[in-house]
Amino acid sequence: MSSPLAGLVERLRRLEDVFPETARFVRFGTVGASGVLVDCGVTYATFLACESPDVAYLVGITVAMTWNFFWNRRITFADADSGPLWRQYIGFCGSCSLGAVVSWTTRVILEKQFELFAEHIVLAVPIGVVAGMMFNYLLCRRWVFRTGPADHREAPLDEASEPHESNTPPR
Repeated sequence: MSSPLAGLVERLRRLEDVFPETARFVRFGTVGASGVLVDCGVTYATFLACESPDVAYLVGITVAMTWNFFWNRRITFADADSGPLWRQYIGFCGSCSLGAVVSWTTRVILEKQFELFAEHIVLAVPIGVVAGMMFNYLLCRRWVFRTGPADHREAPLDEASEPHESNTPPR
């Protein structure tokens, strides 16, 4: 008899074998979900300290982006070509800047247009994060955490769908 967690892990391994890019996106989303919690907590704490939603959003996004970098490097893109940590971090932050701008803009619009979000700024965080998530994934996958030799990187846009070695631990 196996536990529900063991069953879930087994299903995820099968997903990895059949749909490797989908499995990678699920891992990216899971890391992103943990980043939303970090973002909400930091945004709220910063807002309590300075009472400026703009500063709170900026600090929350920055801390969550750093959190997500380390976990994506370890879990989502563990099979990517390794490079200097600082170079990947700068590339990650650069590639996620577009998503951060989308997230920031969404939050500010919600806060300015709806009293609920003005009174509870943390409620705008997950909506902003989802708005920027797709930009972040595509840019990270293509630019920061590439896999394969350099000539393979210049392949057409379907590079992400090519098979890769699983980074799911063996059974």
